[in-house]
Amino acid sequence: MNASRELKKITMSSGLVAIAFVIELLIKFVLPIFSMPFGGNFIGLSMLPLIFIGFLYGLKYGILACFVYGIFEIILAPSGYIIGWSFMLDYLLGFTAFGLTGLFVGKLGSAKWTIIGIAVAGFVRYLSVSFAGVIFWTEAANFDAWIYSFVVYNLGYMVTSTALTMIIALLIRKRVLDLNDQMMSQTPATS
Repeated sequence: MNASRELKKITMSSGLVAIAFVIELLIKFVLPIFSMPFGGNFIGLSMLPLIFIGFLYGLKYGILACFVYGIFEIILAPSGYIIGWSFMLDYLLGFTAFGLTGLFVGKLGSAKWTIIGIAVAGFVRYLSVSFAGVIFWTEAANFDAWIYSFVVYNLGYMVTSTALTMIIALLIRKRVLDLNDQMMSQTPATS
């Protein structure tokens, strides 16, 4: 693969990470009503640009870009939201999971594989944040930590975020593919 094509993938991946970060900031600060008290939100649309990285450029780009996004999320997290090693499950592994759509690289054109890819990524993130809840947030639960973490706290916002991402991705995936094809087919300007 030529250097120009690699540079385009890096540039597009960086742009999609930036878009995801802006979406997250807008939801957290403009629409805080949708935020959960200890992190997460019911309209987690930052997932949308992140899943496209894997679908478009593969596992390597998806995992790396989503890992970088996880670092941004750690920086954005209010103090007290990160306990011990919880950042590994809640943020690094949790957001890196979105890069698993790279297992379905080239399948964005198929509605079936788009849904499966997003479901896999969303489910792995759900498991990651739920296990973080059981391991690190047991004092927040007034009852069984497993039920609190897997059902009461994380299930609702992860299902809504994943479903919303699926719906929007299905609606815009062809346009995303067209834009990506245009970007990748452009020849670099010479000076």
